[in-house]
Amino acid sequence: TKLKLAKRRSAMMLRLCRRELSSTLTASSLRPVLCSSSVNDRKLHQLVKSGRGGRSSYSGILATVFGGTGFTGRYVINRLGRVGTQIMVPFRCDEYDIRHLRLMGDLGQIMFRQFHLKDNNAVSELVKNSNVVVNLIGLDYETRNFSFEEVNVEGPRAIARACRDHGVKRLIHISALNADKNSNSRWLRSKAAGEEAVKEEFPDATIVRPSDIFGQEDRFFNYYAELKMLPFGVPLLDRGLKTTKIPLYVADFAKAIAKMTTDDTTAGKTYELYGPHEYLLYDLVGTIFLYSGREFRTINLPRRIYNFILAVMETTGYIPWLTRDKLIAQNISDRISPELPGLEDLGVEKTSVDKIATFVLRRHVGLRAADVDWDQVRKLSSQNRI
Repeated sequence: TKLKLAKRRSAMMLRLCRRELSSTLTASSLRPVLCSSSVNDRKLHQLVKSGRGGRSSYSGILATVFGGTGFTGRYVINRLGRVGTQIMVPFRCDEYDIRHLRLMGDLGQIMFRQFHLKDNNAVSELVKNSNVVVNLIGLDYETRNFSFEEVNVEGPRAIARACRDHGVKRLIHISALNADKNSNSRWLRSKAAGEEAVKEEFPDATIVRPSDIFGQEDRFFNYYAELKMLPFGVPLLDRGLKTTKIPLYVADFAKAIAKMTTDDTTAGKTYELYGPHEYLLYDLVGTIFLYSGREFRTINLPRRIYNFILAVMETTGYIPWLTRDKLIAQNISDRISPELPGLEDLGVEKTSVDKIATFVLRRHVGLRAADVDWDQVRKLSSQNRI
């Protein structure tokens, strides 16, 4: 009898819940989320812009972010997700390696799909429902599966062609500051060729040329900071006295990309993004060691010995921190074009190394942080700027 009474109560509660649900979900109470696209003539369904512009709003943008699983990708996705952008993230890594990206947008706003860059059909499927596509894919070292040309030239060409075929409104392609078809670096030559390939397929694409980007997960500041373990000092060509760098903070880069997705006046333009201060490579590495609480020493390693060591490192099978081609790019001074727009034109304030270095390099300081006079460190660091 107790079991029968329990079943009757459950049935009564279920009927009451259904009655309440049907009375509240009337046609007038439902907010329409999908409608025919007014952005283009593709007859697709796009998100309607609604809400106050926060994380739980709808920005009206469905963005496909290629390379979103990388270092800069997580910052770009975070910036897009906080303003209510629906994001498609193509990936080819393990699903557990992208779990942190799910938290960067509201429930259901960030979607994931496996793909391969050489599969043109997969690329086409990923962009066909988007009105903005961001290509962050880039390779600064070659592997047995991917060459510079395949990743930095043919990959962007395939993405740009798919965007053109599906009528995507905006394409933002990330290149590099010193990209030049006459460069001694094969990576920089491939970056320049990638820009031309994108422009051929999608003339209104926005080209972004960032300088070396630093942040907590980078392979720029962290590379030099890890060299503290070398007993004889940091090996630098010409002791780093013939190379200048203008490092860019990754959050500033992400803000700029997010601005471009909503600013149609950036279409068809080329932007150069770089930080507020220029450093000699020697002084920049010295600044990194200052904020790491370590003594800085350099050794002038001849190029032949450097190349021999790097040739051996390239055969180890692990992700190389430095290669022979990257050594060439690393020792090319940053050259800017004053006539091209930059962060200021996008309304993004530049972040200096001194302002954020303690946060970026704190894992390299360890227990020494309590004994470091950070005011003195900032004073010494400011003297390293050109």
